[in-house]
Amino acid sequence: MAEEKLGEKIISIIKDKKIKPIRRWRFKLKNIFVWLLALIAFLFSSLSFSVLLFLLNNLDLSSSRDINISSWRLLLNTLPFFWIFFVAAFIIIIFVQVKHTKKGYLYPLWLIITGSFLGSIFLGSVMTKAGLGEKIDEILSYKTPLYQTVINPQMGFWSAPDKGRLLGVVLPFKTNDYVEVRDEKGVIWQVFLNFNQEKILLRENEIARFIGEKTGENEFFALKVLPYSAGKRMFQRQAPRGQNHDLLLNR
Repeated sequence: MAEEKLGEKIISIIKDKKIKPIRRWRFKLKNIFVWLLALIAFLFSSLSFSVLLFLLNNLDLSSSRDINISSWRLLLNTLPFFWIFFVAAFIIIIFVQVKHTKKGYLYPLWLIITGSFLGSIFLGSVMTKAGLGEKIDEILSYKTPLYQTVINPQMGFWSAPDKGRLLGVVLPFKTNDYVEVRDEKGVIWQVFLNFNQEKILLRENEIARFIGEKTGENEFFALKVLPYSAGKRMFQRQAPRGQNHDLLLNR
């Protein structure tokens, strides 16, 4: 008897509030939309990892001996935490979206996180080999104001001539006595090399790192030269008028 009254009450509420059943196609559409968001998050996670991997390829911990700091300190000062954060953030988004799918409750936390992470590593590595990570880095280095401090702290770390670290683009050779290097601020340095052989490692219009000491106003004596391939277009911001703005983009 009580069950009949409860049933009648529920029917009465449904009629009074004009409640209608949600059509099945809406559930399917919602499920597709959630999976689509998860897929987009996965793609962005892979893209972030491809840039992260590209920047890590420029991280040479062995150079810590030449600049008299520990490898851990060098790592902490140059690790691109910006991209690590984005990879983690997108993986969390993937987890949330998958859990909201129709059968999301069947997938445990560790499986979603591990699968998303490994998938991002695989696809991100493919993107890096295809040059996509480098391309994204080039675009950001040209258009992002805080590129060298937030997005790629490696450039900020190596741009410290007072501490024996100089980073810049090598200008066309004019003399055998020294090479001219334009740093991130547009200042042109005269860099004297320890050995003539070091000049062989340098190429015009490409970025290089120099380890040594500042010897005077805009003068630097380099004991060692290291290559560098990230942040290429950032130096176009300081390129003088009339200079080729396709600088550093030639392969």
